[in-house]
Amino acid sequence: MKSVKLKPRELAVRILTEVERGSYSNLSLNRHLTAEISREDRALITELVYGVIKHRIRLDYVLSKFSKIGLNDINPIILNCLRVGLYQILFLDKIPDYAAVNESVNIAKLYSKKAAGFVNGVLRNVIRSKDGIDYPDRVKDPLRYLVVYYSFPKWMIRRWLDLFGFEFTESLCKAFNEKPRMCVRVNELKINKTGLQAFLDKEGVVHNPGLFLEEALYIDDGPPLTELDSFKNGYFQPQDESSMLVARALGAASGETVLDVAAAPGGKTTHLAQLMKNSGRIYAWDIHPHRVQLLKETCQRLGVSIVYPEVRDARVPDKNLFGKFDRVLVDAPCSGLGVIRRKPDIKWTKKPEDIPVLKREQLQIIRVSSQYVKPGGILIYSTCSIEPEENREVVKEFLKENRDFDLDDIRPHLPEALSADVKEQYGYIQIYPNLHSIDGFFIARLKRIR
Repeated sequence: MKSVKLKPRELAVRILTEVERGSYSNLSLNRHLTAEISREDRALITELVYGVIKHRIRLDYVLSKFSKIGLNDINPIILNCLRVGLYQILFLDKIPDYAAVNESVNIAKLYSKKAAGFVNGVLRNVIRSKDGIDYPDRVKDPLRYLVVYYSFPKWMIRRWLDLFGFEFTESLCKAFNEKPRMCVRVNELKINKTGLQAFLDKEGVVHNPGLFLEEALYIDDGPPLTELDSFKNGYFQPQDESSMLVARALGAASGETVLDVAAAPGGKTTHLAQLMKNSGRIYAWDIHPHRVQLLKETCQRLGVSIVYPEVRDARVPDKNLFGKFDRVLVDAPCSGLGVIRRKPDIKWTKKPEDIPVLKREQLQIIRVSSQYVKPGGILIYSTCSIEPEENREVVKEFLKENRDFDLDDIRPHLPEALSADVKEQYGYIQIYPNLHSIDGFFIARLKRIR
């Protein structure tokens, strides 16, 4: 049976089962959401898949209270039928409860009548009691409450409680579970903002201004972005405002020579080219050949001609390039714990032991990359993480062992609305989704002083 013939909820169950077997949700969605599927059905499938992934612990907690069979003993497909039905009952007000139950039962019937009866019984029992579900006590057991109610791994919640306290952690969890808005960057090498807005209007796209940056637009409704002529023509690039702040912080000017050591898929690299007015040279490295190819394609679509992509490992020094660059960007590999709302799989794929391993890699990359900066030049270190070990501790350790660099004032390169959030000698900023309504990011600006 081809995926295009499946009903939306049935396809959502299939995708969720693939994810449990090791597939990434975004890749599985892209593979199944073909052009033949209507915009409405695509939206529903995406909502169901990401919703179940985001709220899996809470869904399973509720199901365990109403199922006489242990969840580990339920067929994975039937369990995902239950999760999809329960997600609609608990979180989607516009879908009637009876419709959520009936659709889940119909999917279960494809496998067995007994399973269909089981799904029907569990979900109808939930509906009768959903207003009185007994969750862990918020005051007596705050850790378990946050783990269950907001569906985050225990190690993550424990870590954030130690770092931020209860109120901030709860606010952070709420923000991470919100549906992220699609943000794009106007490609001013090809069109101005007014021109793009007019073009999007003709394409039936609902859009709104960015929160912080003039070149940002939010797409709130419309056809899939990659099907738009405005996308194909290279008039915009999908990119969150947090990511755009990184290129802004580097402050590269026309005619300069810049190195981006972990460049693919190319959002920050092409933004740099835009800010440099496509004048100068940007050397863009990535360790993965297929990602470098993607970077080349992005540059071609956006009309960027000053980027020189190359497959390279940023951890391996090239002495021939020491001291050759005006500015160097290190957007380091990280845990991604700042972009959970956009990539909910991160909740379940990352482990606490990943962070010290990543920190060692980040330090190795910044140590090597710093040697490419000219005296008087600028080095940016950034991650899409909110974890101090990956962020300020990396910068602090680097500066402690390297007296040639110091923190540089990042404020002139950021929107004034963010100036109050700049920390420590005005050298870095930590963005949080619950405070700033954009992806979690860390950006530090360092200057080579000798």
